[in-house]
Formats: sequence, structure tokens, C-alpha cells
Amino acid sequence: MPFSQGLLFKITPPGKPVSYLFGTIHSDDERVLSLPHEVEQAFLGASTLYVEIDMGAANLMTAMTAMFIDDGRELPQILGPSLYQQAVEAVSVLGLPEVAVRYYKPWALAMMLSMPVAKSGQFMDLVLYQRAVQLNKKVAGLETAKEQLDLFDTLSEIDQITFLRETLNNLDKLPTIFQALLENYLKRDLKALMALNDQLSQAGDQELGKLFQSRIVDERNLRMVDRLHEPFAEGGLFVAVGALHLPGEKGMLRLLEQRGYKIVRLY
Repeated sequence: MPFSQGLLFKITPPGKPVSYLFGTIHSDDERVLSLPHEVEQAFLGASTLYVEIDMGAANLMTAMTAMFIDDGRELPQILGPSLYQQAVEAVSVLGLPEVAVRYYKPWALAMMLSMPVAKSGQFMDLVLYQRAVQLNKKVAGLETAKEQLDLFDTLSEIDQITFLRETLNNLDKLPTIFQALLENYLKRDLKALMALNDQLSQAGDQELGKLFQSRIVDERNLRMVDRLHEPFAEGGLFVAVGALHLPGEKGMLRLLEQRGYKIVRLY
């Protein structure tokens, strides 16, 4: 598999200055948040930080608003009593009361439950974003909030319910999966991360799993590479995206290589 190992890569377009591409993970584990020397140096030396989405207040508000049902119905009407009660019990550990749960879209609850529980409220992309702002670096997003949210918002209601049901049915397995993802990330083993992702996709509704792989990974890889073409020509970029976007035949690194970019693993 192309680019099966590593997290930090030096990207050199033909005849252009150097930039860096770094794979992240949604975790507040101290071992993740403490950047290795090579990553820290590349970040400090860059003039511009690109993340998947600009984490400014306006985008965060857009993201929050999009998570709520806006057609006059409430979630119990969409899920039915049994699945709704299961959802209420599951998200109660996140501190979300029942009175709030009834207004969330099914995909929004599924996403909340699919993330590791954050103890500090910090995660790598946010920490990098905040540091870049403090250091007066230019900060930009590769996608708009609407583009990211539409990945889920445009799912059919049936697919949204399936996504939530499968998440609820696999809650007991998620801590083990999160731990395996974290351990392999710390080993910089992108091949193992992809294998775990494939297992998750194949464990439930396989058609929905294929749809997620296409929409959430493959199509976005192409879009982000397209949007980096001009910025990479200027150089001085530190690009931070989820590590699963890096490896494989349809990964960002392979797409860049096919366009003539020189790729060198640094960490």
C-alpha cells in the first residue's frame, strides 16, 4: 500500500518551495498533543496553517446549527420509542439531557457517540489552530463548514437512522477500537489505521460503509488536493488533516505524487 508508514511528509511541487503534510487524530491524549521535534519544527517554520475546516466562531456556530432538526418534527417521531430511548441512555454519559436529545438529527447523535470522550476538550487540530492564531500565522480551511456537514446532512433519513442504530449497537466495542486506533497512530502505522477503518466499514451495513468511504475519505482527498495546488506553489504551508486521508492508492500523498510532487517522509 502506498505510504503505509509515517505522519509527517515534506511536499515539494516541481520547481516550487517546500511545504509539509501532517496526519492527525481526534484525541486529547497527551502523547498525541505533545508534538514530536520534527513536527514542531515544521509547524513553527511554516507561514500558513491549513486544516480541514477553519475553526473560527462562525464556522462552529454553523456546525452546531446544522445538527438540529429544522422541519418541525422531534427525534422520537423519526426514530420510534425504542431506538429513541436507547439513544437517550447512550448520550446521557456525555451530559446531554433528554430535553436536548429530542432536537438532534440522527447523524448528529451518531457522530457524537462515534468520537472518543474528550476529557480536556482539546484535540490536535484545534491545538494547532489555536497556536497558529497566537503566532500570527495565516490560517485557512480546506473545506467549508457546509461542505463537511453536507456529508451527513444529505444522507437519506433511512441511512441516518441506520448510522445511529449501528453506532448504538457497537458502543461496547468502541473503546477497544479507539485504543487500537490510538496505539497504531502513535506507531505511525497508516496501514493498520486503514485496516481498522475497513473493519468498521464492513462490520455493519456494507452499502452505507462504502458510501462513507467514498464520501468522507476518497472524494474529500481529491477535493483537498485540488484546493492545495495553488497554495503549495507559494510554499511555507503546514497542512494538518486526519491521518486516514494520507495513505493508499486514493490517499492524498498518492494523488500528490501522481501530479509530480516530490514526497519525503520526515517522521
